[in-house]
Amino acid sequence: MCRGNQAGPAAATSAPGSTRALVGAARATMRRVEIRHPLVRFDARHDDFVVWVRWVSLEQPPSPEKPANQGVRVELQLNKNAVLGPTVLWRRDLDRAPVYLRCNRDRVVEVLRAAAVRGTVDIQLIIHGSIANAPYAALFHTTDYDGEAIETRPIEATPMLQVQPSTPADRWHVAAQANVRVAIELVGSSHRLKVVR
Repeated sequence: MCRGNQAGPAAATSAPGSTRALVGAARATMRRVEIRHPLVRFDARHDDFVVWVRWVSLEQPPSPEKPANQGVRVELQLNKNAVLGPTVLWRRDLDRAPVYLRCNRDRVVEVLRAAAVRGTVDIQLIIHGSIANAPYAALFHTTDYDGEAIETRPIEATPMLQVQPSTPADRWHVAAQANVRVAIELVGSSHRLKVVR
């Protein structure tokens, strides 16, 4: 037992040096890695980004009128350009059914056109909500979407991006965001707007 205790500190002392040596060797032998991003092919004439928002009450019993203005704020950004929101959906509306929000196609296309110059686009989905409830949000890439700007009919598919807050930002609210960088291929044409690259 004594022999083991004496060896322990010596081994611990030499561990950092060994770790540095291993890291140095890994850096010396690591070949250049090519990063591949998921490819998104967006048709300017037929495609849309649609954001799904859901609200789950954790109160027992739920109290939709206390306060009446509880809700979820949602925003979708492409390369830091807002293409949806920030939009507030009230709890009294989300209690009945999840809501689908269609992004403005012309705005999306113009941002993607600017992004296509470098070949990639950063997609960021952001939500804020109440800690007494669980807001969810997800992003769908659709073709020939026949829903309105605000819709409740479900999209039966797996979203390309989704987010749910898990850590309170302060006493009353939570905030979260999901990000993904994709390679972009834009086809079709649309009107032009000035955007920030």
